[in-house]
Amino acid sequence: MDKKVETMEYRVLKVNHQKMVDALAKAVQYQRNNPTLIHYSLSRTWFHEDPENPEQEIWMFMDEAKNHDAYASSMVSSQEDTQAAGYMQHFKDMVIPGSSPLKHTVWEEIPELHVELDEG
Repeated sequence: MDKKVETMEYRVLKVNHQKMVDALAKAVQYQRNNPTLIHYSLSRTWFHEDPENPEQEIWMFMDEAKNHDAYASSMVSSQEDTQAAGYMQHFKDMVIPGSSPLKHTVWEEIPELHVELDEG
């Protein structure tokens, strides 16, 4: 495993929060039904209110894959799938124009600082 994750941050109008959740839930379900489409093992999404603009939310996703190169390649090739490309366009249409560059950032883990605990 190459211990890398990709993140992307973007902004959504607060009034479009549930629309974005619904749109991304459909895209995620399509990915679950087509597991070879995007090569990752985990995807998570978070949001918080923009402290400088309370009408906006800042969203971020993090994708984790066992093979980062295969993941990166599949993100490009998945756009050849017309349904996946449609979900991507719907997502882009709800991102506040000009608010985010919509570019992925690749992070590499520092194994010595990895912690997993049972909170039970």
